[in-house]
Amino acid sequence: MVPAPVQAAVTTQKQAEKVEQNVQSTMPTKQRLSELKDTAIYYYWNGGQLKKNEKKIFKGVTIKSNFGIMEHLFKQAIKIDPQDTNLQMDLASTYRMEDKNSKANDIWKNILNEKPTNYNARLKLAAFAHASGDDETYNTNITQLQTQNPTKTETFTNAIQQADDIDKLDINTKVASDLPKDSNHYFVVLGYALGKNGKMEKTMLDRLNLILKAAKKYPKSKIMVSGGVPQDGVTEASAMKKWLVKKGINKNRIVKEDLSTNTVENALFSIRDLNTKKATSATLITSSSHMRRAFLLFNMAEGIVQNSATTKAKQPALTQVAAVDDKSILHKVKTPEKNAIMDDVLRINGVWQLPGLQR
Repeated sequence: MVPAPVQAAVTTQKQAEKVEQNVQSTMPTKQRLSELKDTAIYYYWNGGQLKKNEKKIFKGVTIKSNFGIMEHLFKQAIKIDPQDTNLQMDLASTYRMEDKNSKANDIWKNILNEKPTNYNARLKLAAFAHASGDDETYNTNITQLQTQNPTKTETFTNAIQQADDIDKLDINTKVASDLPKDSNHYFVVLGYALGKNGKMEKTMLDRLNLILKAAKKYPKSKIMVSGGVPQDGVTEASAMKKWLVKKGINKNRIVKEDLSTNTVENALFSIRDLNTKKATSATLITSSSHMRRAFLLFNMAEGIVQNSATTKAKQPALTQVAAVDDKSILHKVKTPEKNAIMDDVLRINGVWQLPGLQR
């Protein structure tokens, strides 16, 4: 948690630099590093360039960061402790989030020059080479990883194959007429970042209007609203439930999953709750530009949750329907989407985006 004085202060690049100067001049090394990392993770969640970054990458995916300031802060931390591999991996991930893949690649290669057995650096180098179509780099590095840890590497090569297969997903844009008509079927609607005052954005409202149609078409189905990240004391799930109840949906039909902070956690926590409630089927609802990534993660989460559960439940059959936010992405997977999918495929399989700071 970022200390309150830091939260109050770090709102612009210039103020972030002042934090850095204060860190450099007044604190012991360990505390200086901690302060820089805390400030960077604060910007991950409270960045001021949300709309700009969404337009730069692609629609429908929640971006909660100010990457430029994060980059600056991680660089300063590396100057203080250039031997900290996690900090280097954090900076590489920040470059990845900015779609500066060549800079991220340079860092992963530098790490491997110093320590060729660094599994995660080599895995990321291989995975994003694959996403860009560089099969030579992918195959070379996967071969080395197989030598290093064949069982672990098989998990990731299977996951990467699933990421390839999701390209073929036929995204549904209308609620199907052949879904189960019983109370063991759930519609799972994914949240979207709220405004500073807890106000819902158009992207979330489009998803809610779709779930409203679905709920009326299937009156016995239950609804799970998934999303945490509170604004002004209101979580995404709470805002969605309140909106649906106002539109006439019985509150007893609605289940809240309000702990997740990203799509990976949407998938893990929602699947866990569906299993607990003995759901036999579920229909995922999100934006069309988010659907491939979300649907893949929900399918991956089933196996992960089953393997970690003490009581085994039958996995719910998954279907999907999307609110259309970008028609061009319905039939074509763009490079930024492939990269975002790869980010989350690694994350859901245990490779943190920001090591030690953020899954």
